[in-house]
Amino acid sequence: MADAYQLQNGGGDKKPLLELYVKASGIDSRRIGACLFCQEFWMELYALYEIGVARVEVKTVNVNSEAFKKNFLGAQPPIMIEEDKQYTDNRDIEGRIFHLAKEYNVPLFEKDPAVEKRIESLYRNFKLFVRAKTDFDKGKKDLQVPSDIESLPAAIKIHYNRIVEQLASIDQLLSDRQTRYLLGPSMTEYDCELMPRLHHIRIIGQRLLGFDIPHSLTHLWNYVLTAYRTAAFIESCPADQDILHHYKEQLNLFTNQRETLQSPTKTHTLPETVLDEIKRIGLDRK
Repeated sequence: MADAYQLQNGGGDKKPLLELYVKASGIDSRRIGACLFCQEFWMELYALYEIGVARVEVKTVNVNSEAFKKNFLGAQPPIMIEEDKQYTDNRDIEGRIFHLAKEYNVPLFEKDPAVEKRIESLYRNFKLFVRAKTDFDKGKKDLQVPSDIESLPAAIKIHYNRIVEQLASIDQLLSDRQTRYLLGPSMTEYDCELMPRLHHIRIIGQRLLGFDIPHSLTHLWNYVLTAYRTAAFIESCPADQDILHHYKEQLNLFTNQRETLQSPTKTHTLPETVLDEIKRIGLDRK
C-alpha cells in the first residue's frame, strides 16, 4: 500500500469512516492510477465528506504486490472498507454510498433519463474507437504520429463520428439547461461518471489518437472547465502520464522510458480560443 489521502472534517468520530482503496499508478505506486471506477467512487465519497456526512480515507494499492494479494484475496480496486465490512463489488460500493446519501438527504443520486440516455454509451464507443484506431496506426511507418482522422477507413471513422455526435448531444443538453453540472448547481452521480471519462477522452485523444473534443462545443468545454474547478475531481484526478500509461498497457503498446521518467503533470486548462469564447458569452460567470 502507498500514500493515504485523508479527508476528515471536524465533528467527532460518530461519522462513519469509509476507506477507499484505489489502483495505484503503473509508473509510480505512490501516485493515483487511472481507474475510472476508482475516481468515480472517490468523487462520490468526497461529496459526502464535503458536507460532513463521513470521514474518508483513500489509499493507493499496488495490485501486483504480495501484501495486497494477501490482504484482499484476489479482489480488485476499487475496494471500500467500513469498520469490519469489506465491499469489493462495484454495485455494493455504490449501494452503500447511495444509502448514506439518502440517510443524510444528500441529492447525489437524483435520476434523469435524458442525461442517462446521452452519457450511457459514450465511453463504450470511445473504447471501440481507441482499439480500432490504434490497431490501424500500428501498420504505419511512423508509429509516433497518429494517422489523421479524415484518412481513416469508414469502418473506423464511424466510431469517431458516434463519439462526436454524443458529445454534441451533451453540449446541447448543457446549452438548454444552462446549469453548472448536468442536473443543476450541485454535483451528482452523473457528473462523477462523466467528468473523469471526458478527461480521459481528452488526454488520450490528444496524446494517442490525434484528435480533440471539437472546439465548437462551447457548453461542453465549459462543463470540462467546471470539472477542473471542482475539488472532488481535482483531488481524485490522475496525472496525464498515468492515464496514458494505463491505456498503453491495455492496448499492449510500447511505452518508452522517457515517458515513465517525466515529472507528473495534469492538464486542467482549456485551449485559449475555447476559453475566450466561454468568456465572450458569459458562461464563466454562471
